[in-house]
Amino acid sequence: MSDEFSAVVEQELILPLKGLCELFAEEGAYAELAWFSNVLNMLGEPEDEAAVLRGVIELSKCAFLGFMYSYEASAQIDSLLERAINLSHTMSAESPTGVAH
Repeated sequence: MSDEFSAVVEQELILPLKGLCELFAEEGAYAELAWFSNVLNMLGEPEDEAAVLRGVIELSKCAFLGFMYSYEASAQIDSLLERAINLSHTMSAESPTGVAH
């Protein structure tokens, strides 16, 4: 994948995830911190589209884990999920040549 893709993944997913993990650390939400840190680790190679897609899929599971999020964490998660959905749509979109990105 291109450097542009890596930069988008960094901006849209990695940086917000880092901020969310910092919030969980401040809140003492250690189970949540561990789970979201694992997702962050999955995005360790932002140029690898397959790894990013696995991270996005894993991230989508966060609503079903039984965690109780603070209002601030919930807002950040909602924004992060929206960004992940938008990024996944971009990844699956076809180029003008008819080949998926």
